[in-house]
Amino acid sequence: MRLGSLIVGVAVALGLGPVTVLAQVPQPAPAPLANPSVAVDPNQPGATPHWTITLFEPYCGGYRIGDGVYLSFESPMTTPTNPPDGSLLFAGQPASVSRVGDALRVAPSPGTLWSMICAPGDRSLTLELLPPAGVTLPDAAGTYALDYWTGANLTPNTLSFDVPDPTDGSSSDNSSGGQPERLADVGNPVPA
Repeated sequence: MRLGSLIVGVAVALGLGPVTVLAQVPQPAPAPLANPSVAVDPNQPGATPHWTITLFEPYCGGYRIGDGVYLSFESPMTTPTNPPDGSLLFAGQPASVSRVGDALRVAPSPGTLWSMICAPGDRSLTLELLPPAGVTLPDAAGTYALDYWTGANLTPNTLSFDVPDPTDGSSSDNSSGGQPERLADVGNPVPA
């Protein structure tokens, strides 16, 4: 006998009349909002840009990333050894940054307050590397990449982006205050 039938049977036996049984139907986990991405502004060869890295991570009273997000820039770029305080942001706030091997560990600063709301699915997380962090684009046009992983998921993911050739007219200097150009998504490079 199913629970709904049992409840209706008991209600009728007690003379309570018609009864509506509400059941919660399990819902699939929501799909991620979008693919992780990286944008640089300006995206010109040799520039030291403002980097915006957008990830999607589980959230419940804080991002569920273990001890932080790790960033490693692929050659010919180099990962900064000791970026100055305030040159990296975690969700728009100054980040706690340390060098671990060939990667930067970026985490919220101690004392950062987070919403205690838990929601299913992933929530957008933005890491920003400001120009003083010293991550310079290569001097030549091409497709370049950085790897990221979290303390909760040690599998590296690669974000690629394009640095256009300034002589072909496709360079986009957004330093006048416009929105940075979205350069690439994980596994979905922007067509040339």
